[in-house]
Amino acid sequence: MRSSAWILVAGLAAASACSTGEPEEGHLVILHTNDIHGQARPRRATWLGGEDPPLVGGLPRLAAAIRAVRAEVGAENVLLVDGGDWSQGTPEGLVDKGAAFVEAMVAVGYDAMCVGNHELDHGVESMRATIQGAGVPAVLANVREADGERVDWAPALRVFERAGLRVGVVGLLTPVTPSITHADAKRVHFVDPAEELGRVLLELGDTVDLVIPATHLGVDADRELARAHPGLVFIAGGHSHTFLREGVLEGEVLIGQVGSKASAYGRLDLWFDLETREVTRREYRVTSLMEEPEDEARAERVEELCAALVAQSDAVMSEVVGELAAPLDRARSSMESSAAGNLITDAMVEHFGADCAFQNRGGIRCDLPKGPVTRRDLFEILPFGNHLVLIELRGEHLFGTLRQAVEGTAHTGLEVSGLSLEVSAGDSPKLLHVMVGGAPLEPERLYRVVTNSFLAEGGDNYILLGEVESLSHDPILLRELLERCFEGGAVTPPTDDRYQVR
Repeated sequence: MRSSAWILVAGLAAASACSTGEPEEGHLVILHTNDIHGQARPRRATWLGGEDPPLVGGLPRLAAAIRAVRAEVGAENVLLVDGGDWSQGTPEGLVDKGAAFVEAMVAVGYDAMCVGNHELDHGVESMRATIQGAGVPAVLANVREADGERVDWAPALRVFERAGLRVGVVGLLTPVTPSITHADAKRVHFVDPAEELGRVLLELGDTVDLVIPATHLGVDADRELARAHPGLVFIAGGHSHTFLREGVLEGEVLIGQVGSKASAYGRLDLWFDLETREVTRREYRVTSLMEEPEDEARAERVEELCAALVAQSDAVMSEVVGELAAPLDRARSSMESSAAGNLITDAMVEHFGADCAFQNRGGIRCDLPKGPVTRRDLFEILPFGNHLVLIELRGEHLFGTLRQAVEGTAHTGLEVSGLSLEVSAGDSPKLLHVMVGGAPLEPERLYRVVTNSFLAEGGDNYILLGEVESLSHDPILLRELLERCFEGGAVTPPTDDRYQVR
């Protein structure tokens, strides 16, 4: 558990060091995580390469690491925050709609947990029940009810006494949430995060010494937040799954984010003048959880809860369902197809005998290496409970939907089958031409299109799809459809590129 990087940041208030009368310093440690996504046990660090990559992360390892830091500097000097997306993403994270895994997260001892977009995947009331039932220390400032009042299922902020400071932690959630989660999220109103943080700061006045936003916005939006509020010291981010080994500076504001899946945690050490409350220096590091913890550091309650979840799911999920003859990778560019996207959408077309199919790239969550494939592997690549929907689109509307994917007006691009897209190169790509089944798209023709239930409800800002009446719903889950691909033996994923860049 020694894989880490350090950064020393200058430019804060300097301590008046002299041989006598040097101000007494306080020491606050802020620990942060994000996008844990139900990771109840370690996973293979396949990105490190090699035939037998090591195991990394998991909530039990994370809990032990947090215990060790608290023992090192004193729990009264430590603040632990999370940047959202708690449970969705593994079989263990779906037990009881995520409530069981969230209980394990609470047992880690978080002080504040920002609500992420995936907390809303089962609807607002389900999330409310989880927060209240598990005693989640949730924070969320920029979401309003229809009457304009802040939601009552999570306070805007929580204030803590740590290391002699009063610290406020404010939760901020991405405003695109209604387009990327359960349709129920459209019943609440999302306020601009930077504007809302400004309101909270005014409400707090001088009642706190330090404000830490715990955000589920993504790094780019965190940068915007930092530019709007340059007096911040630190933003504990989430949502974009970015691994910022040394953090990133926007002006004097340090932004941290530690990838996903409880693979690492971030640690910010702040020293401050106890009299003036000014921060005098700071040090930041990210620690990857590559080793099993020492026995004395283990968090028994967290391990018990996670072990129960794993046992509940393992009997089904550990079964080998097939073999990949080549890796099943995601796209590395928005203007190319991927082996994973091709295989999934080809299966969709074949299942319904449709003209074409598309799948949102954001719904394909991991790569799979060559070799045996378990049901758990298929779950991790397609963790969402989406089923198949057959719709009918006029050619002009099909073109418009694909144009959204290419030109970036939707939240995510599309993987396709039965289609060939010709696009222009450059920083602002344009959709030039579409072939359907080898023939030019006809604007007035009706095409049978299969997609997933998320997109069929207008998800990822594909609004038109949510307005089209469906021809047929098939309750088969997308990952179950993918499992059927292995019934005929080893699978070689198709690697043809369905995007032609001119």
